[in-house]
Amino acid sequence: MAGDNDKLRSIAPALPSASILIVRDGSAGLEVLMMERAKTMRFAPGAFVFPGGKVDGDDMKLWRWRRQVSDIRMNRETAYKIAALRELYEEVGICLVTNNVVGVGKADLSTSGKMMAKRGGGNGFRKALIKQGIMLDTKSLEPFAHWVTPENLPKRFDTYFYIARHNGQKAKHDGNEAISHRWVNPSDLLNNWEADKVPLMFPTRMNLMKLARAKTAREAVRMARQTPVVRTLPIIHQNNGKPEVSITNHREFGTVSATERELMTERPK
Repeated sequence: MAGDNDKLRSIAPALPSASILIVRDGSAGLEVLMMERAKTMRFAPGAFVFPGGKVDGDDMKLWRWRRQVSDIRMNRETAYKIAALRELYEEVGICLVTNNVVGVGKADLSTSGKMMAKRGGGNGFRKALIKQGIMLDTKSLEPFAHWVTPENLPKRFDTYFYIARHNGQKAKHDGNEAISHRWVNPSDLLNNWEADKVPLMFPTRMNLMKLARAKTAREAVRMARQTPVVRTLPIIHQNNGKPEVSITNHREFGTVSATERELMTERPK
């Protein structure tokens, strides 16, 4: 029994985080917005990822967000949605808001509002929304996936992925975490990964495979709405002395393992 307790204590807590797939219809079909992480980043340098990050403590203070989100019933998931939309704005400059607000102005933040949002974390973002008189369109976000970092890693995340259609705003990467952004067809990006032209993390590849089943943005969101989200917790084990990360009997993917390239991409510097 003591050994079991020691094992439980050794598992690092999975920090709440959120990510978002913004989709649109391009000239070649379905497109999703991806960021290229800076090669100087300690985690996943150079990887192509969806906008996202950790849930801020202020994102969790839901009583403060009652007038800044479109969710009718607020719960713990609302905090994840707020984080996803805040990170979307901080990293690529898209502010996904609802027009169903009395006196709503531009679906964007003013220059001073942008500074307030990016410097003040969750609370600064909320105050910037209040100043501009706009409301986050949390209601439009559909749950897409749920990934948890393997239990025997020192730094872990409990990440909810959401999907939403693009509102037409021009994306602009922050130049810090994201050094570039691009709209990509999921199948094309997967082909480029196969050809070793772009680095991806294992969950990113799996989510792109899921997204590639749709042909249009409307279909992608509808499929997400109709497909129950499965909590995915990969397992790390040793295979001939080398670590292997895999998911087993997954409802959507079956049994699949991360490649060595993916493990190298995710490995901290």
